[in-house]
Amino acid sequence: MKKNEIDLRFIIADIEDNSHDAITFLTGVNPIYVRIKGLPRNPKNPASPLWTNNLWSMDSGLGKHADFETQMNALLDIIETKKEVFKTFCTEYHCEFACALMVYRDNGESTPSVHLNKRYNKLIKELDIEFDIDLYVF
Repeated sequence: MKKNEIDLRFIIADIEDNSHDAITFLTGVNPIYVRIKGLPRNPKNPASPLWTNNLWSMDSGLGKHADFETQMNALLDIIETKKEVFKTFCTEYHCEFACALMVYRDNGESTPSVHLNKRYNKLIKELDIEFDIDLYVF
């Protein structure tokens, strides 16, 4: 039986004048995923549509079974230690927290909670970060 999962990431998108490596260097964080504009969305199918923008993303490093609040606090810890660097990115590019909740029916677990506290609210006001959540029920 599958356990519910929470995939929480911080994303920097629409990067035009910086490389993924530069963002990695300036933040001190290795991305979990990068997307390169102009490459096929499906590398196994060269005829697939092309990506229309560059993207760099990181996660908390805690895994998808850690609860939302623990993952968010870990991401906030990372961002707050390099707030001025992230503020520059948030001013120049599209930045967001992207959260996907994968909920499996009849697995004995309740739907994961998503609570955005004062610490989160303070940071997103300072850095102008959006929040996107997707719910998948299997």
